[in-house]
Amino acid sequence: MQPLGPSDVDADSIDLWVVSHGGVASNALCDHLQNRGIRTRPQNYGLICHKQHPGISIGKPILVIHGDYLDAIRSMDRRKFLTANAAKMCLGINAPEIPLSRFLQSFPNDPIGFSVFLESFKNAKQNDIDKVAFLRYPYNNEEAKIALHSIGIDVDLTGFKLRERKKKFSPRSKDVKAVLEVYQDFDFKE
Repeated sequence: MQPLGPSDVDADSIDLWVVSHGGVASNALCDHLQNRGIRTRPQNYGLICHKQHPGISIGKPILVIHGDYLDAIRSMDRRKFLTANAAKMCLGINAPEIPLSRFLQSFPNDPIGFSVFLESFKNAKQNDIDKVAFLRYPYNNEEAKIALHSIGIDVDLTGFKLRERKKKFSPRSKDVKAVLEVYQDFDFKE
């Protein structure tokens, strides 16, 4: 079991910090990059992959994967990661036991933390704290290559391909429906 956190990024154990809000295949890209010799998975990866930028330089390039917000919420819900990822993005802790209703009550305009999470990286980029690239899901290999190159990472993406999103339509709780309603028109401008 992972510690509660919050947890710092160990810059010595990575070449690239890959972060996302979840539900956008960041793990698939991390696996490919790792296989190409680019370290993306420190020991505490599960605690930092959805963490906000700390506001001080980590000294490593950062790739932020985001987009397809409603289907990302559905994907996280289907895989039972929605509240865990909300806790990481909103609070910086690993606390999947916090009910989604608490996030709706505490953060009614951003219960999953998409906005606060993405804005933290936008601010880091605008203020030249770290080299940050945004990659909007779904993306193709050329878009990924351009984003990575912009932060100094040149890698062969041959053999990498996003798989089609699973579209399992299962019943949604009233809280998940409320979250989907909050983000109905959400769009982050890089």
